[in-house]
Amino acid sequence: MVKASLVWLNYNSMRFIDIALKSIDSVLNLDFDGFEVIIVDNASTDGSFETIRRYVEEHKPSNVRVKLVRNNRNLGYAGGMNVGWSARDPGVRYIAFINNDLIAEPDSLRKIIEHMEGDEKVAAANGLIYQGDGKTISSAGGWISEKSGAGDVCWGLLREECPQVHREHYVSYANGAYMVVKTNIISSVMPGGKPFIEETFLYLDDNLLGLILWNRGYRVKYIPVDSGIHFVSSTTKGSVGAYYELRGFVARLYITKTKYSHIKWLQLLRRLLSNYFRDKTLYKAVRDGIELGKKLSHTVGPLNLYCAPYIKINLLSDVRRILPGLATRDRYTVKLTDLVYKPINCR
Repeated sequence: MVKASLVWLNYNSMRFIDIALKSIDSVLNLDFDGFEVIIVDNASTDGSFETIRRYVEEHKPSNVRVKLVRNNRNLGYAGGMNVGWSARDPGVRYIAFINNDLIAEPDSLRKIIEHMEGDEKVAAANGLIYQGDGKTISSAGGWISEKSGAGDVCWGLLREECPQVHREHYVSYANGAYMVVKTNIISSVMPGGKPFIEETFLYLDDNLLGLILWNRGYRVKYIPVDSGIHFVSSTTKGSVGAYYELRGFVARLYITKTKYSHIKWLQLLRRLLSNYFRDKTLYKAVRDGIELGKKLSHTVGPLNLYCAPYIKINLLSDVRRILPGLATRDRYTVKLTDLVYKPINCR
């Protein structure tokens, strides 16, 4: 029997506690034999941890083992999930990481693992994740572009608007809202044997993991399984999310090798100048992103984008895209068929 652990991360979820409780309920009632649930709380101060603990005590199925871990400070997504990783049972072959604003489909974990079992080189995967309306796609895997942008495949599309969504595809990275990984691979290739680099904190964790896995000779897949509904960014909204998103982009730009790497300083300079005059907080995000990128370059080294599936950039189209009045929905939508994958030996 395949053993699995599931790490569910919470932080100050009282303002969306109905969603959080539905999320934990969906996790506790997954159709999967032989799994444990590890609930990690990132030092919540709003009473959500106590509410969740009471709910688990009252609703936990008798055949599901639950571990509760409370951190003494907020470690972000990366640090919080790493705490759950360290609390797993020995011998667990798979670990799933789930956000507290994602409601999982009952058979999703079992089906994703069944697909992953068929390929020893697949180290991480996610299924089809919908947005809160249950119809619009949130993620069919993650993409990274030649200019180090990152996002979710088929974001904002309906299922019928996402070509080949019914087929397995290699993707740049697995979406951290609901990601499944193989523990033996993560332990062997990641710094410290943990899935996430804790200095990233937020918004660089999952795509950095994907890039490292591809650069170490492993693969990341989108699995055509309806996995759940994600109420995106329920925990991180506003200026906090904007800061970490920009910081992560700059750090990724710094450590990712592409044919545009030689002009990265122009992109960084543009970001610095535009944010200096627009928002000093975001100006700080660029500076902090550069520092984080320097640290990561020593930790994991430069990462070759062309080891992974990627989005090819046409500079002329890219310039046209940002001109007023020319942007359309399709220009900002990445589909599975847009991913370029030309296997090269990166190990």
